[in-house]
Amino acid sequence: MEDQGEGDMVDLEEFQIDERLKKMLQENWGISQLFPPQARALPNSLDGRNLMLAIPTASGKSLVAHITLAHRLSNDLKGMRGVYIVPLKALASEKFSELSEICNSVDLKVGLSIGDRSSENNFVEDSDILVCTSEKLDSMLRSNPSLMDDIGIVVADEFHLLQEPSRGPTLEILLSRIRYRVEGAQILALSATVGNASELAEWLEADLVKSEWRPIALYSGTLTGLDLRYHSVESPGGDFSLPESKRLDGGVNKNLHSVLDDTMDMDKQMLVFVASRSSAQKEARELSKHVKSKVAAGDQKFSDSITDSWSEMANSLSAREGVSVTAKALANAVRGGVGFHHAGLTSSQRRVIEEGFRSGNLLCIVATPTLAQGVNLPASRVVVRDTRRWSTVAARSMPLPVMEVRQMMGRAGRPGFDEFGESFLVSKSKQDEDSLIDLYLKGEPEDVTSKLANPGAQNAEEDGALLAHILSIVATAGIDDRDAISRFLSKTFLSSQMDSETLEARTDDVLHWLCENGMIERTGESEQVEERIKDMKTKERGAEDWQDEMPSWANSATAIPGLDLVAKEESSRRRLPPRRGPAIFGFKKASMYEPSESFLPEPVAMTYSPTPLGARVSRLYLNPISGRIIQDGLRKAIGIISGEDKIGQVSPLSLLHLASCTPDFLPLWPRKNDYGAIQEALHGREREFLSTSTDLEEERRMKGALVVNSWMDEDSLDSIENDWGVQAGDLRSRVELIEWLLYAMRRILAEDEDLARMDRRAHKTLYQSIDEVHRRVRYGCKEDILGLVAIRGVGRVRAREMSDTLGLNSASDLSAITERDKSKLSDLRGWSPKLVDKLVDSASKAVRMSR
Repeated sequence: MEDQGEGDMVDLEEFQIDERLKKMLQENWGISQLFPPQARALPNSLDGRNLMLAIPTASGKSLVAHITLAHRLSNDLKGMRGVYIVPLKALASEKFSELSEICNSVDLKVGLSIGDRSSENNFVEDSDILVCTSEKLDSMLRSNPSLMDDIGIVVADEFHLLQEPSRGPTLEILLSRIRYRVEGAQILALSATVGNASELAEWLEADLVKSEWRPIALYSGTLTGLDLRYHSVESPGGDFSLPESKRLDGGVNKNLHSVLDDTMDMDKQMLVFVASRSSAQKEARELSKHVKSKVAAGDQKFSDSITDSWSEMANSLSAREGVSVTAKALANAVRGGVGFHHAGLTSSQRRVIEEGFRSGNLLCIVATPTLAQGVNLPASRVVVRDTRRWSTVAARSMPLPVMEVRQMMGRAGRPGFDEFGESFLVSKSKQDEDSLIDLYLKGEPEDVTSKLANPGAQNAEEDGALLAHILSIVATAGIDDRDAISRFLSKTFLSSQMDSETLEARTDDVLHWLCENGMIERTGESEQVEERIKDMKTKERGAEDWQDEMPSWANSATAIPGLDLVAKEESSRRRLPPRRGPAIFGFKKASMYEPSESFLPEPVAMTYSPTPLGARVSRLYLNPISGRIIQDGLRKAIGIISGEDKIGQVSPLSLLHLASCTPDFLPLWPRKNDYGAIQEALHGREREFLSTSTDLEEERRMKGALVVNSWMDEDSLDSIENDWGVQAGDLRSRVELIEWLLYAMRRILAEDEDLARMDRRAHKTLYQSIDEVHRRVRYGCKEDILGLVAIRGVGRVRAREMSDTLGLNSASDLSAITERDKSKLSDLRGWSPKLVDKLVDSASKAVRMSR
């Protein structure tokens, strides 16, 4: 069903969907007609067929999925479960809200599961539809594979991100696993326009609906100097001729100021995309200054109510104690009606900016491309300032992918608010303009490729995704023999892109590594598996006429005079005397080969079983290499604590550094000013290290450990950003990673009997030490106030103030304070009698619960 013309809007009444659902869409959401691509797709999905829907942003992909889920799960699939997979937490919350509203009309309950904290999980167990990230669903299935048994429909939103190295492999394995195990489960893949939509649809055995139709026209062009030129239009049909080019007023070197002025004159909003965070902050600062100057000059466009809303947003961003440098910069930009948006912001900061823009208060957001992959935040006008990005691999700036730029440009135009949208690529010259037009406006989007295997991997350790997911299917999916593993991998998208011999060799490499590193063990060749293979081969061969006696070339070769391929009697061979040398020679001794360099392929009937460590690592959602590094580090730590190792020492930094040495940790780029502290730690505290990073990221990993160490030593966000150049969003992500890895350490240590047998006392001491550091990282504090920060409503700042002012360090201390002590606390900045009473009450409840 590719590109079948534009078509007309189709009345909702023409579709056989639940009347309750139809009524809700009409009365609550004002939907009485469907867009042409929706109308083409919906009959297929309602009929239970797999669907690949590749249409532009804002063309209504999600509504097709929402209607299908709500209708089928309340009718022909009643009692079954739907799963809605998204790539990002922010997008999950958005879809959870939409689905909750639509499914309430047909008495279906929607659940949300996007993290480990209780606030990130709602109605998971008894939900009819579960909204989750692919990583969270994968983790849940590893712990409880039976969750798949009642799955009736799976929606994969932002499906084109299958090609993203960090998230794509998990989504690919999830869909393959569901297709392998759950017969008849329906898959709906919602994608941006991609180059190989047909190939992806074929992999999913899905109907393809592909269209360039948009509900409102999108005019795309270029901004060269002050000249806005239009070059293409995507429209809902009809006569949409290109607007005339126009020249803006203003300075050539400040052309974005001119575009913003032009946008404000139309009473519209603008998104600007730039390549880096620093560019986002700098451009937002400059645009904000420009607006502030116009406000100060008495420009009538800016009412008191709008400027008051900017001040209110700015105050909310800077209200917290110890606010970071980035937060101050953001608040300052917002005071001029402009925000910036990137991964260095905290989730609450991003939410303030997104809500300010949606409400129409913010005039402009300057963002990195991650915004285009995340929440739904359309604008009337989009400007893509940067179309190149620095590549550390290539060591130079590279053009952004066509698909990524199209995603950004597709944010222009808000159905229901705008008559049309406009998107512009900023060019430096006429030659640059022509190149941008050819690549991004006329060029085709790239093909989506599988990232489940690393094409350039030289060994199993460089194939981290394949390593982790093969361990997972052996440990948790019951796919535990060599033939079954091959058959499962044949269901992946990777199998359509990598030749079978290479894939088999890669799989053998991975299985060998997992066996050699104690994650799985070979349990022998199975006669049952051999019989299954024979049966499968018989079925596959069918009635084919095999002629195995002699290869075809041999028939022609026998016609050559003097050449006879038939074996002769001994008399026809030249008789040779018995050998005098060894039976084998001319080869390197087998003992000289490293096991990882040379090994036989795994027999097809070989079976495998996860070791306790392998099963644990898979359930904990660790990369197997991380599991190996952690276990080795814990073994070394026990040796140190028990006295067997007379050189090493174990400190909190030891545990942070061990976590940072795993591939599951995201290192931090050192700045020039960081190298002194990093080198001092690397060379001055070597005896504390439980692992050594042998890759080229040693300094980056050390920086990550030192930054988290600063956090748990109670350094403020402001000082961490000043000292290390690490923004709050990056700090939050590293803290969460280290917290998870410390939890994994604790679990591995607690459940590993071999480690316990080394020395029971040392084992207990190490467990308590990991637990203490884990809690310190979680709350960002020193050990003396751990008893206070765990109290509801008490953060590390208040806990430290209570400790410094009154010498408190536990819930029982706080619950027993006198009225005089309460008064002392109430007098502190930011405190009040009401707050003190609330915290004392929380402490009293905590004490009662602990008894």
